[in-house]
Amino acid sequence: MTPAEQLKDSVLALASQAHRDDGLTALRKRALKQLQLLPFPEKRHEAWKYTGLNALTAGQLENAAAPVHQSADVPALGDCVIVIGNGFLPEQLPTLPDGLSALLLSDNEAAEVTPDTLFGWLNSASLSGGLLLKTERNRKVAGIVHVVFCNQSDAPCHASNRLQVELAEGSELTLIEHYLGSGPVLANAMTRILAGANSKLTHYRLQSESADSLHIGNLQIDQQRDSRVDSSQLMRGNVLRRNDVHVRMLESGATLAMRGVFIARDKSHIDNHINVEHVAPHCHSDQVYKGIAGEKGRAVFNGRIHIHPYAKGSDAALSNNNMLLSNEAEIDSKPELEIYNDDVKCAHGTTMGKMDPAQLFYLRSRGIDEGTATRMLGTGFVNETLLAMADEAVRDWAISWLGEAL
Repeated sequence: MTPAEQLKDSVLALASQAHRDDGLTALRKRALKQLQLLPFPEKRHEAWKYTGLNALTAGQLENAAAPVHQSADVPALGDCVIVIGNGFLPEQLPTLPDGLSALLLSDNEAAEVTPDTLFGWLNSASLSGGLLLKTERNRKVAGIVHVVFCNQSDAPCHASNRLQVELAEGSELTLIEHYLGSGPVLANAMTRILAGANSKLTHYRLQSESADSLHIGNLQIDQQRDSRVDSSQLMRGNVLRRNDVHVRMLESGATLAMRGVFIARDKSHIDNHINVEHVAPHCHSDQVYKGIAGEKGRAVFNGRIHIHPYAKGSDAALSNNNMLLSNEAEIDSKPELEIYNDDVKCAHGTTMGKMDPAQLFYLRSRGIDEGTATRMLGTGFVNETLLAMADEAVRDWAISWLGEAL
């Protein structure tokens, strides 16, 4: 039996153990049936060409994580904080701002979820509980809602994290989706965002787990007429990090601004797969991702823009700029355009380079040590992305946190 076949058997066993009668029973059964049909991802599959999953042979797919009390330090970034430990919701939720409700996810709300990867289906099949956030129509939710997924364990295990956000017509919400934790735990995250007509979402996706952890995430965003989504995604490398982001612009007038920063140091790994679909006419999307890799770090970026046949008047742009800090570091970048309509405006590009030695020398000649100089230049490289974030508390935290990685 090959390693991939062994891991597939572990996936099915883990999903089968999660079966129980509650509000998610039907969801788990549907997902388990789908899991049985899917092959385990290998490097021979194009979407996983640069990301091997040998790290999971340590046992992350053999045991489900146990409930855990909050122990990781949670930065003060939001006005309303919800902490979820190893995928288990707290017994009591905090007081929510006006215009927002929080519910336990049930089969009915999760019925339309179609994950893009085997791990997304495993998330559904092994789910212990999910959080559903709903806004009220034509209401602006005050402050920042900070949802923290804290995953930690001393032994290899698997934790399913699930979040669904539904923005009603004309509503506004600022949301931080934050992943914390430590230890050899695999955080298997699935987030689905439904942006209703004329709604506005400011979304921060922060992945700040420790270097010894693992994270595989799936983010799905569906946008309706004249909705706007501003999403900032920040991450540092760990043993294994994979993010699949899938955006569908389903009705005309939708706008997407997506920014990302990823930093891989030491022997860490990061893989980002972004797929933005312009299904309806006259939608606008702009993606800007910046990556840095040092030592033997490995980063992967695959960005895809898909213009459907009826999506005339689409305006889409994708930019991925990268910096290598050592000769052994590696970044693989693959921007893609798939266009089926002539009346569109599309652009994509990627760059790869090293830190300017002249700039580094200038800072060193002014008495600045090499570590500080590297941090200053690296922060300057991603500064455009960080300064575009609207909320000062999140922006200041991000600048400090990413600066530590440099």
